[in-house]
Parts: sequence; C-alpha cells; structure tokens
Amino acid sequence: MNNIEFINDAYTADGLRLPMVHFNSQDKDLCVIFIHGMCQTIIDNYFTIECGKLLSNNNIGFIYEHNRGYSIENDILKRDGTYIRCGCMYEIFEDCLIDIDLVIDKALELGYKKIVLMGHSYGCNKLIYYYYKKHPNIVGMILGSAPDMVGLHLLKQNDYKELIKEAKDNIDKGNGTKLLSNIIEDYMYMSSQTYYNWYNKDSNVDNLPVMNYSNKWEQFASLDIPILTFSGSNETENYHHLDILKEKAISCNDFTYQTIDNTDHFYHNKELEVSNLILEWLKERY
Repeated sequence: MNNIEFINDAYTADGLRLPMVHFNSQDKDLCVIFIHGMCQTIIDNYFTIECGKLLSNNNIGFIYEHNRGYSIENDILKRDGTYIRCGCMYEIFEDCLIDIDLVIDKALELGYKKIVLMGHSYGCNKLIYYYYKKHPNIVGMILGSAPDMVGLHLLKQNDYKELIKEAKDNIDKGNGTKLLSNIIEDYMYMSSQTYYNWYNKDSNVDNLPVMNYSNKWEQFASLDIPILTFSGSNETENYHHLDILKEKAISCNDFTYQTIDNTDHFYHNKELEVSNLILEWLKERY
C-alpha cells in the first residue's frame, strides 16, 4: 500500500508556502523529485500519480512539488500571513532556483540519500537552468516532453513582435503586472513581466533550441549526469528531436531516449508504460 502524505509546511527562501505530495519510500535510498510544466498541478498530471505509486511500491521515493507557477493564476500564502498573486501568468523563470532548492532540501530533510530530478514540459527547462546555475549533488535527470519554449512560441504567436514591445513598454512604465492585450498561444493571458522574462532575445528559458531560432546550448551542454528523455508520438514536431538532444548533451555519457507510441503530451492511456520506463531506468543505475 502506498504511503502518501501532503507536505504543507515548506517555505521558500523568499517566504512562499509551496505544497508538495510525497510518495514515501521506507529505506530512503533514492528519491525522484518532480517539477511540473506550465500551469499544472498534480490533479492535471495523472501520469505522475501512477509514477509516484509505482516508484513507492518499489521502494523509491517520489515528491511532486507545486512551484510558484502552478495553475494559471493563484494566491500563495507567505510565511508572514500575507498572500502574493502568482501562478503561470505572473511567474519569473529564474525564481525556479528558489523553488527547486526548497524541494531538494525537503527530500534531504526526509532522509533521502540520492536524488534524481524529473521535469515535464516547461519543468524540463527549469531543471536544465537549475543544474547549469547550481550544479547540485544529484545522480540523474529525467526529461519528459522537453520543449523548445521560445521556438514553439515564435511558431505559434503571429503577433510576437507587437506583444514583446507592449510588454517592454508596460515594464518601463512600472506596470509589469499588467496583462497583455492579446491571449498567449490561444489559451491564456500573461503579465507583461512574465512575457518579457520568458521571450526576450536573451531569455534563460531558451535552453533547448531544437527549432533553430537560436543556438543557446550552453545550459544543456553542462548536464554531466545520466539522462532519460521521452515524448509522445502524437505530440507536435517540437517534441520529436530527441536525437538532437543526445547530440547536444556533450557532457553526458549515459543518455537514453524513447518515443512513446500512440500518446500525447500527458501520456494519456500510457501512464503505466511511462512509469515502468522510468522505474526500469532507475533500477538499472541506482
């Protein structure tokens, strides 16, 4: 039986309470830490529930951390009792360093000896940036549907130039939290500060440029631990360049990639297949 607990007393260095879900392991040897993608929660990511249960049943811990970008918009409690308006539409990418620090510290506090970081979608970009900046003491990284965030956006957003100018103008006027006048990628509004932070020409989000809008591979090239990456066969082309990722992972001597047949970005109907892929990869190495 799974031992699942909700962790509601963890605060970031800047005082934000971020909820976590912990699928327990008895011997505390290995823990997988999961970082979600844009706007997500554990309720949306059904495959992570299956993954957490399977790993826990095989004595591997699993922690799903809700970072400050969970959901499109939310109010996060601060240590001082006040709230801050956040969520994906107000998130600043570099703050992921603070959020990931928190969950790694929590895993160590729980007694885990070895840590593997796992990301899905935009969460992968966060982990790559985190490793590049912090070079943490982890033993591996799992990247599910790792995207070229900037390349995909430039392909989808026909009014990009107008929006990036609008965002910069609002920031210069001290209105960084003002929402942009047009919807982003057909499904959400975004604050000016977030849009400019993610999509300006020098953005740190631009660390998987498989669509060749830039050549910023420095962050990814710093990964020198074992890597597992996969995507669904029904995803858009942006997610199918796993061979390019292997080629660009010049510091990694243990790189595994796989396409999961007949499934989408969230691995619908293939949740157990993905979970077993992760389990076997972990058991072979740790």
